[in-house]
Amino acid sequence: MEITHEVWTAVAGLKFSGLRINKGNLGVVEDFNKIQYYKSCLKNQHAQVRTCSVGGLRLDERLLALIVTWILTPRGSNHSVLTGEDLVYIFCIMKKIKINWIHIIKEHTQKAMRLSDYHYPYAVLVSKFLLYFEVNLEDETS
Repeated sequence: MEITHEVWTAVAGLKFSGLRINKGNLGVVEDFNKIQYYKSCLKNQHAQVRTCSVGGLRLDERLLALIVTWILTPRGSNHSVLTGEDLVYIFCIMKKIKINWIHIIKEHTQKAMRLSDYHYPYAVLVSKFLLYFEVNLEDETS
């Protein structure tokens, strides 16, 4: 089984294009400043900022934070505090900047294998890959 760009497109509907964002290159997104962007998402933009907590966000940004931290790139703990990566994803979604989700899913999968705080959330995606490659799952439990 080789998961090529064509397979990603056929199975997940994702194309290998857009910004490659990870912890080391958050600066690839122009005009992004973590603290300034976080403050712009707050209901009360004059509030003191100690951590990038989800609690004070406006509704749209709060819903996106939930989707990013629980569904797209979930982790085992502390969903209420946003990381720099989380904020970049929310920023890009709000500004309609294309992100390379294949790269993010691959990177998150590698983290899930190495770190206990990261969960493997892509069971449906793996099932679709197995179906695509016609893997016999007859005697498997689900």
